Amino acid sequence: MNIDEPLMRVLRTYCDVNALELVNEISNSLNLVELKKLKQQLSDTIEQGSISPKVYEKLTGDEYETKEKLHDWLIELWEIIYGTTYKSET
Repeated sequence: MNIDEPLMRVLRTYCDVNALELVNEISNSLNLVELKKLKQQLSDTIEQGSISPKVYEKLTGDEYETKEKLHDWLIELWEIIYGTTYKSET
């Protein structure tokens, strides 16, 4: 699976199981263009379920047993980064 920047960097750097305390720094660490692109990428990932728990674990070391649990985490990540409740586009 090909994951583009900045989503790849966010997952590898800020969502790594050994660095989860950094997750609150994402919005301060990216420029406005990156934040806008990340917003679209994360929305697409949430809506399409395009990252499997296995792929996510390879990127971050963090394990989710089901796609539903990973989906819930990605929604929580959205809320951490953007400070708003995620609203499904479907």
